[in-house]
Amino acid sequence: MNHKSFVFFDCECANTFEGIGKICSLGYVICDDDLNVIESEDVVINPECEFDWYILSGKGECKLAYSKDFFRTKPNFESYYKSIKKLFTTGNRYIGGFAVSNDVGFVNSACQRYNCDYINFRAFDAEKYFENKYGKKQKLSQWAQEFGVNISKFQSHKSVDDAMMTMLCLKAECIKSGKSVEQIFAENKGLFISSEQMLIQAEERAYRREMTEKIKRLFGKVSPKPKFKKLIGQKFEIDGKLFKDVDTTFELVKKIYEYGGCVYEHLTTGGTVIFQDEISDQIKTKIEKRGLKSINIEEFYENLNSMTTFK
Repeated sequence: MNHKSFVFFDCECANTFEGIGKICSLGYVICDDDLNVIESEDVVINPECEFDWYILSGKGECKLAYSKDFFRTKPNFESYYKSIKKLFTTGNRYIGGFAVSNDVGFVNSACQRYNCDYINFRAFDAEKYFENKYGKKQKLSQWAQEFGVNISKFQSHKSVDDAMMTMLCLKAECIKSGKSVEQIFAENKGLFISSEQMLIQAEERAYRREMTEKIKRLFGKVSPKPKFKKLIGQKFEIDGKLFKDVDTTFELVKKIYEYGGCVYEHLTTGGTVIFQDEISDQIKTKIEKRGLKSINIEEFYENLNSMTTFK
């Protein structure tokens, strides 16, 4: 008989600077198909990087379970790579976590940092499941309390404890719904996050950061030799919503530069704010109170391409 097993996991990071999480612990709980615990461990890892001062300060809610010195005594991710890969890929195994896209992304980042092959796995996002079913977004500890899980023995942001709380919440949900965890997973296949998906998203984020930097490098710059002179002496500000499409925004800013105009991050007076779409009268009034004009991107290009002087 081909027995299934279920792994719930959670990662903590020393820092997430530049959008890259440096794992310092990976906690897991392995269960049978009735969610009885077979094995659990908190794998503590030397992140080989500086720690974000905030998570070691004791301020806020995110506080690591161990001291910086304790993390430094442990092996690095590469030393654990084979066992972590085995954890996620052995046999007929289902993986789950809470807000698990972050954790899948952290594993990808660690593989990349240490030049290890990416681990190909999918993980079920319990956070999205609870949010979709119950129509509200809550922290893991809040869900645990709601499901009657005794959280007093667990330490928040200790990876193995968060993995255990995730499992216990789903176990309580199974009892409440009369369904097995396998049924819940099968009925909600769209809530699985794959390592490949997270790689694509990471590439997209990196591209967005690169393009945003290119855009901002043109802020405050006036071309010494503009190709055209229709925008000479004119100042512009780009509304934040346009940055959702960095390619369109880059072409817009480059066009302004080529036509002799100048884009600023924030105008105080004497310029034009370019919006993605038509804006409300309320926003238009606010813009006018700043001593500025407003225009949407379509109107901007229409004016620019017309034979008349840009207005």
